[in-house]
Amino acid sequence: MSSTAAVLIVLATFLAMEGVAWSSHKYVMHGFLWSLHKDHHLTDIASKPVLQKNDYFFLIYATPAIILIIWGLSAGNPYLIAAGAGITLYGFTYFIFHDV
Repeated sequence: MSSTAAVLIVLATFLAMEGVAWSSHKYVMHGFLWSLHKDHHLTDIASKPVLQKNDYFFLIYATPAIILIIWGLSAGNPYLIAAGAGITLYGFTYFIFHDV
């Protein structure tokens, strides 16, 4: 795979993750996993814990990226590695702009 193809796959995956994040926020976090997400919406800073149940979503979103990267490395498939890298890049960017 060429470097250009790898960059395009990373970027396409990164952009697709915005749709995944939006829909999972609306339908999963505000749906059947509200019990994990509700502490994220607390407005009283004093009652907001430093580590929230909402932080478990990091693991939920990181798991597909980890699987893709490990699978890609073990199978010698750079396409899977690039897709996993795109998810990881989105997660890092989301963390910087949303949580920091």
